[in-house]
Amino acid sequence: MIDETQLEIRFHSKWKVGARLAFVAILTLLALAPASAQSPIVEGETIATPELVKAACAEGQVVFYTAQSDADERAIIAPFLQQFPCVNVSIISAVTGRLYERIATEATAGKTQGDVAIVTDEALTQQLIEAKLARPWMPPMSASYPANAKGEGWWYAASGSLMYPFYNTSLVQEAEAPKSWNDVLDPKWKGKIASSPISIGGTAWLQYAFLLDHFGAEYLKGFVAQQPKLFTAYNPAVLAVARGESLVGVGAAVNEYPARVGQGAPLKPVYPREGLPYTNYPMVQLAGAPHPHAGELFGNWYLSKLGQSQLVKVRGAYSVRADVAPAPGNPPLAEVKPWNPGHDAIIKRHDAVIEEVTRIFENR
Repeated sequence: MIDETQLEIRFHSKWKVGARLAFVAILTLLALAPASAQSPIVEGETIATPELVKAACAEGQVVFYTAQSDADERAIIAPFLQQFPCVNVSIISAVTGRLYERIATEATAGKTQGDVAIVTDEALTQQLIEAKLARPWMPPMSASYPANAKGEGWWYAASGSLMYPFYNTSLVQEAEAPKSWNDVLDPKWKGKIASSPISIGGTAWLQYAFLLDHFGAEYLKGFVAQQPKLFTAYNPAVLAVARGESLVGVGAAVNEYPARVGQGAPLKPVYPREGLPYTNYPMVQLAGAPHPHAGELFGNWYLSKLGQSQLVKVRGAYSVRADVAPAPGNPPLAEVKPWNPGHDAIIKRHDAVIEEVTRIFENR
């Protein structure tokens, strides 16, 4: 028979063993958890104050409007969600024009839902600022962004894209493929080119402004004579070439690269010696945001070296940060002669370029 003293000794002995096991389990979980979880430091780069992180976690959510693909964005921000599990990210993806309309409509109704946005048009970005639909923002890494890739205190080029010709490698031999912008006008490509109209947004605007500036209106008339198939977004234009419905495309690298590298599409880009248009994709913080601290933390992370490295990895985009290398297989940005007229010139010439290009296409 066991007396009460023995029972007490055994009970305490078991309790001590259980406590030790629980303590070891806690230590193991802590060891396995990311050391930087919810830290304001991302791979050695300070992206926020501890107070901002605390406030963002208290809000617990950020609503992200983006002109980039939903699937791409989810892949890009995976490390953010790992480091800041206290903040849920809701992604709303649409073309820039629709995003602008949504932001303006929500603001007019007094029901702003978005916190932060990436658009593809510097002119529309300026309209957001002038309409007081964006709020001031000065991220810690502002100095890492060159003057032609930011509106200091308002927007920063969180993404961007080259526009270039590309072709279907299964149907076009390399020796026959275009090597320059002028080669795109070769009669053999008539009716076999996929692209997009200038009306789809800032990326297309840069494409046509580049062609006008470098080759003149006669080039665009020649392009129109090629009877290109114009799609209302760059993704379907890329798919048309990948499927062989068109042989040559003129479009955005951030749409061509994921299809070629991520999906194995038979595509190859062309880097003409005359240079390539490059458009900034501005990120802004929205006025009246319901989660302003979470939006700012998220935006700061996106502009960090890690965020930009993720962008490059997933989309094949170029980061304007000098410390972020291009995606595997992509030449350094400086080597492809990127062309961007600058924010002021874009704003000044925006409507005139659209009118001229539209007139040329309407007269075909």
